[in-house]
Amino acid sequence: MNGHICHKPETFPREKFHQLGVGNGKKVLIIGESPAPKGWVVSGKACYRPDGKILPTGKRLNEVLEPFKMSVETTGFTELVKCFVSKRSELKDCSSKCWKILLDQLKDGEYKLLIILGVHTTSLFSKLIEEDLEVGQISSLTLNKQTYKVLPIFHPSPVNPTGHKKNIKLFKELEKEIKLILK
Repeated sequence: MNGHICHKPETFPREKFHQLGVGNGKKVLIIGESPAPKGWVVSGKACYRPDGKILPTGKRLNEVLEPFKMSVETTGFTELVKCFVSKRSELKDCSSKCWKILLDQLKDGEYKLLIILGVHTTSLFSKLIEEDLEVGQISSLTLNKQTYKVLPIFHPSPVNPTGHKKNIKLFKELEKEIKLILK
């Protein structure tokens, strides 16, 4: 799998690269940056490798989701960019062209909380909505005439070990507020 779908976003099936949540996880959509050609889009499960093993990123997300009785297996999941990019410099253009797909995917769920993974994804998302989102801060955002709470977090990848510690702290600090959102 490789290539750009952003040249014809209207032909992209919106259920592709979109894991719907179950149970309380239906209320949460985790938004990653872009798909890896051999990642969850092959396995069919967010944060899982094709051989069925959970990625370290998934383990770290599960750790912060556990107090809410959720996991990467039960929450919604998608990518901001739907293309398999070879150069990070392509992400800005691709995210703009793929934006309508994400907006359509939001219509398929019962989402109340959007969790954005990483500083770079948050920056791309902020440009698309023309508002400044801050990592670790919950904001309200209206898209498709629907209001969502948005929580950008540090990317939970092991490549960013301090990000995981910061995420644990911020989820503890925001626990009551998140539980109210998910009611």
